[in-house]
Amino acid sequence: MILRRSTALWLTWLTLAPAAPVAAQSSTTTRASTTQQVSTMGEASALARHHADLDALVHRLERAHGVLLAGLAEEGRTVRASGDDLPTYDFEFDMIDRLTTIVHDGAAAEAAADEAERGYEALGARAAAVIRWGQAFQRETLAVLADPDVSDPAGALGDLLATYATRPEVALPTVPKDMDILYDHAYAFGFRTGYADLDGFLWAGHWLRLAATEPMTDLRGVERSTGIDTVSTRYYAKLTYGEPPDFFPSEIPLAPAIAPGFIWLSPETAMVWDNLSMLLEVLADVLASPDTPDVPTAIEATLDFFLDPDLAVTDQDEWEIMALRHGIFYQGGFPLAVMTESERNVGGHAAHLAEGGGAALTIPGMPRR
Repeated sequence: MILRRSTALWLTWLTLAPAAPVAAQSSTTTRASTTQQVSTMGEASALARHHADLDALVHRLERAHGVLLAGLAEEGRTVRASGDDLPTYDFEFDMIDRLTTIVHDGAAAEAAADEAERGYEALGARAAAVIRWGQAFQRETLAVLADPDVSDPAGALGDLLATYATRPEVALPTVPKDMDILYDHAYAFGFRTGYADLDGFLWAGHWLRLAATEPMTDLRGVERSTGIDTVSTRYYAKLTYGEPPDFFPSEIPLAPAIAPGFIWLSPETAMVWDNLSMLLEVLADVLASPDTPDVPTAIEATLDFFLDPDLAVTDQDEWEIMALRHGIFYQGGFPLAVMTESERNVGGHAAHLAEGGGAALTIPGMPRR
């Protein structure tokens, strides 16, 4: 597929280009404007009214991810300045302890508010706006799904998606990016190889949001509340270094594997969520890689790539197949059923390589609209 092969060359070329002027924007006016616009999305009360614990956890998770970005930005600078490719001793262990405390404890999350804000701002005003707009969209999506008074959730999600798209300068495409970008860009694996547990923590957060949609799309009443409690309990268990399924995901969780009901209602919404997850992964690579010569320029190139609605995109069938080839088990497991071993006969990322000449793979059928 030509688009896949062009991904690395395109992003590598842009990382050598001069940084766009927007990368330097960090004015109070820009931040205030962003905050005002985000306040119009992501503040719906249905999730808090019907599932207050999940609502609070999602907000704590956003704080934790901001703290992670702040730590990675500083760690990357430290490692590059040292001239040594090795991560700072105990950085990852200490950060995991902090992040798990934040997602468990509201007071700790509140105390980390300023640090989390610095983490998003470390990416530059444009990247911070993309992420905040995406997070607001995720919260609003969960609110739509959580509201039992919404008689047509698919239609409501369509309206929400239209609102999200009214800011094209920060709205990710409603078509899926080819996930080869995770493995082919200029600083690929800088985060995953240097800080595997922190990457697992980030992926566990992706799993939580996706997993929370499953009881909301399939269950009602008490069963729905019980299902959401189950998802939250399983999320916390993933942070304990236990035996599967109590472990960090070892592949990035994507909607086709974790949230098939979500795709049934609005595949385009799920595609935006997955694009945001992949964007965060590449940005973490840029921050953490000891080989990034110019972080602001690389961030701008990454944003240009992900915001382009035509570059290196794939269709729905390919998106679903590629996600499933990475394994539901490795992405954290199905939300409402315990998985203690892989459902695949090939492990993780290697599974989809079988298309290049390995054994034939059977892909479970996905629901269609």
